[in-house]
Amino acid sequence: MNGKTLKVVEYNLTFGDSNRLVDVFGCFKYLNNNKLYVIYSDHQNNYNIVYYGSSYIKNNSILCMECNDARDIEIIKEYIFKITKNEPLENFEIIKLDTIEGIEIIKSNRLEIKPEVINDLTQKTIPIEKKEVKTVIQKQNKKSPIGKILIVIILAAAIWYGFTYITNNSNQNNITKSITCVKTYPAENINATIVETRKLNFNHNEILQNINTSKVYKFTENDYLDFINKGLLYQYMPDNNNGGWDKDDTEHTFSIYIKEDVKNDTSYKDPKDYEGALINIKNNGFSCEENIEGE
Repeated sequence: MNGKTLKVVEYNLTFGDSNRLVDVFGCFKYLNNNKLYVIYSDHQNNYNIVYYGSSYIKNNSILCMECNDARDIEIIKEYIFKITKNEPLENFEIIKLDTIEGIEIIKSNRLEIKPEVINDLTQKTIPIEKKEVKTVIQKQNKKSPIGKILIVIILAAAIWYGFTYITNNSNQNNITKSITCVKTYPAENINATIVETRKLNFNHNEILQNINTSKVYKFTENDYLDFINKGLLYQYMPDNNNGGWDKDDTEHTFSIYIKEDVKNDTSYKDPKDYEGALINIKNNGFSCEENIEGE
């Protein structure tokens, strides 16, 4: 099968991701123009809509971008027709999705097709999930009154210990102070100005817990188009495990967001106490505003 159900990766300023799933009916290269495409619809689709776009494989995810060529929709229709009619895909090089775990949707095109065609497309491309059913046989053992009393005592002790641990741990990790710092400087290797913002978050003991960083690359219109059209943005995207990115075609900006957990990071060598961290980041050229309300 050519398809797979994938999670949509949509990062925001809080570094979260959505739980949206889509059925990817195929990712393929059309051999006549050597262009990569992806076609998909929402999982458990209730509408007669499929989406498609030009594609790019980045690590273990697919990027979907808008198609601008009038010929593209005919290529998508040709793929749908050949899949649903079981015809040979001689003009298509199918990309295997075995190692692909997610899809990042920048922008896409839409195509309305008949419900029966979507159902046929789904059945012929999306593997059916196999659910393993296990039967558990439980034996009931008779317990003596003494055994029951011991169990009650152990459970009570465990609950008290757990409550105490959670309370203490919550107090330790609760963010009660933060510092927001900003620095502007020219980018290296590209014509852009970077506005970097770092938010340092501390617990009630004034120990650094994590750092949220955003970098906004500001371009002139011509430099921005050059940055996008040459695909240079892919060199600046952060790892999906700890960040995300965004672009604004109107404001001519490209932004990346990174969250760094430092409370248990032994490789983090800068000061973690409030005063030390504040002095350190100011020494690195940032202007800072202290915030005692926390997050």
